[in-house]
Amino acid sequence: MKGNGKRITGVLFALFILMTIAGCAQLEIPGTAPQTTPQAQNETSKPNEEVNTTTPKEPVEIQFWHNYDAGAGQIDVLNQLIGEFESENEDVKVKQLYLEWSALKNNVVAGASTGMLPDVLRGDIGFVPQFQSLNVLAEMSAFPDYAQIAGNVLEAPNSSAKMDGKFYGIAANTNTKVLFYNKKMFEEAGLSVPSTQAEMWEAAKALSKDRTIGFVEAWTGVWNVGPYIWSNGGDILATDYSTATGYINGPIAVQTIQTLADLYKAKALTGPSMDPGAVGDTDGWAAGTYAMEVDGPWRDTMAKAANIDIGCVNLPAGTACSSSVLGGEDFLMFKTSDTAHQDAAWRFIKFMVGREAQVAMAKVGQMPVNKEALADPEAIKAMPLLPVFTEALKTARARPVTPKWSDMENIIATKVAEAITGVKPVQKALDEAAAEIDQLIAK
Repeated sequence: MKGNGKRITGVLFALFILMTIAGCAQLEIPGTAPQTTPQAQNETSKPNEEVNTTTPKEPVEIQFWHNYDAGAGQIDVLNQLIGEFESENEDVKVKQLYLEWSALKNNVVAGASTGMLPDVLRGDIGFVPQFQSLNVLAEMSAFPDYAQIAGNVLEAPNSSAKMDGKFYGIAANTNTKVLFYNKKMFEEAGLSVPSTQAEMWEAAKALSKDRTIGFVEAWTGVWNVGPYIWSNGGDILATDYSTATGYINGPIAVQTIQTLADLYKAKALTGPSMDPGAVGDTDGWAAGTYAMEVDGPWRDTMAKAANIDIGCVNLPAGTACSSSVLGGEDFLMFKTSDTAHQDAAWRFIKFMVGREAQVAMAKVGQMPVNKEALADPEAIKAMPLLPVFTEALKTARARPVTPKWSDMENIIATKVAEAITGVKPVQKALDEAAAEIDQLIAK
């Protein structure tokens, strides 16, 4: 899932983060085991009396970096879960640190050079290929019970952690996108809820009048336009990621983006990345400006906070299928941790992907990946739309798992925005996108 945070880079900041985590405690040096001091023998003990000469080992302290949302109460729940885990695992202590999305990524990039990395990180699924290209991720599927634990989570979200036949993480939580619509607007216009992509676009035009715009897209990257292309049978890259030519600029993608360009010209589609003066999607929903949006589970929470009577259905099918996009976060581990810390980190991760922890996080807006948690009555009560999103996940697709994906998607977002707004003809803009992406692949 994309995030916006202040870019924080450099070795000095990485050092500051590690000092903050460690506090006044002695820092563990990667690759070394915790030191223990032998207990002196009791000089007053009687002959032949057993003497305990072993000092209890200090708990292994693992460093956990994450970007759980404090505003949604997620860090409060995290603290409770950490307490439960430590009660069940007295030989492990979890030191957690919140970092914004970009700070998580940038500090791992810095840590690849300094060796200063956490034992566990919960970060965007797009981090996996980027971090693996830095050769810092530990292979999680090397744990003997990984397959058993992974079997308890949804396969599609967990596929985001797979590279070259090995898993370098495990799904922590997931999300996808479905169609949200303003019920009152549809009722007043006498419109039925669309079941196909074509009907959705027709409804957008029918609802656009006065100050109302039928459809809003917050961005023009593959997170936003990918589902429309995929649902019409197109693609972004070749399946082996060898080229973009013939895919992002192929006939299906071109026709799909042309449809969006026509909607924009008819003032039935807008968004900040297309029109800098456009009202943001959240504010637009609250003001009654927007009638429809394809978005994640957070849209329901935001709409209800604004007293909008919002409806929700699976992504309307294109000419080929209904295929939404996969988002979410993974738990990751790093090679810089020694065996003791990796074992403790793996225990913590297993706890966090278990049913109890996943249900607890569902109550504060995190869509579970644990199969039992997805069907848990408490989780569904907390997230009433969970069944709709669970159904959408069955056909949701991950964006390409390649280290260069972030740069590729930025190219696509720029060129698609130019195409939709008429700065360039659609074919020309997407031809340029394909050429620039192919240059990236060739490097």
